Amino acid sequence: MEKFKKLSKKRSFTTLILIEETFNEIFSPIKFLISIVIMLIYPIIIIMTHIGVDFGSISIHHASSFIVVTLAFPLFFWTFGIIFTSIIGIFGSPLISEEVNTGTMLILVSKPIKRYKIFLGKYIALFLYGILLSFCAIFLLGAISVLIYSGNIYHFIGILPFLFSVLFYAVVLSFIFVSITLAFSSIFKTPRKSLLAIIFLVIISFIGFLFIRDFINIDYEKLQLYHIDLGYHLGNAYVLFIELFNAIPPSLGWQSTFAQTYDIFIYLGIEDPDQNINLGGLEKTNYYLPIVSLLIWVIIAILLLVYGLISLKRREISR
Repeated sequence: MEKFKKLSKKRSFTTLILIEETFNEIFSPIKFLISIVIMLIYPIIIIMTHIGVDFGSISIHHASSFIVVTLAFPLFFWTFGIIFTSIIGIFGSPLISEEVNTGTMLILVSKPIKRYKIFLGKYIALFLYGILLSFCAIFLLGAISVLIYSGNIYHFIGILPFLFSVLFYAVVLSFIFVSITLAFSSIFKTPRKSLLAIIFLVIISFIGFLFIRDFINIDYEKLQLYHIDLGYHLGNAYVLFIELFNAIPPSLGWQSTFAQTYDIFIYLGIEDPDQNINLGGLEKTNYYLPIVSLLIWVIIAILLLVYGLISLKRREISR
């Protein structure tokens, strides 16, 4: 709070200063490193359990394909699923609600500064933190994967389209969950309630419908649960970015996992009916077009963002 008191004495207080101060508040080298380790631990375990291919005897394309097929699902479910979204929630939940409760927000609005500018400054800081975290995690994992498997720089170059496809997905995911997190932080009166709302959303999105399908044994397709399955829509969007970059060849190696968990694909191989030849890959369920699934999440984020801004504007701020 003291740093904001110092800022309040500056005549040239700008949103840029607030972005810088909020980013410095969020960023801690130790916490950043811990976040990276937690994000990468599951994919690295998966990599270690898939050692056995002689990379010296196969082509660069084949080797690169093997690496990205191994990483595709762990990155979606863990790194940029449960963990990344939770990290955004943990760091973002206090940004509005806690400062209202501690009186820091009162110092800022007394400058006077428009509340939407305060919101924007904190939003941009958290978004930039998410991008930095994503970039480091993705390319560090790519480097570690290649080092474990082969140590061949050409294999790393070969997986770059996949790494960039995941990075673009991570940018969109950051926009979505930063928007939702800051909205919850503005709506709820305490950081705890805001964080619990985020964690609940994460669980529902990545685990909830897995439990419904596999343990409760509900007929997912017959009941058309895909309309409200947020995990399906995120998975559909993730696959969209992979396909845009032509990052992974269509194969059972990664598509079958998405078929069994999020119903992105039909668990039946594609065959040439005339020659009875398996063409590789699975057919999509096509419950929704991938771009529509992406838009559903973006619209949810924008609506919550607008509601959060309205809530902050109407919120009574006092010591």
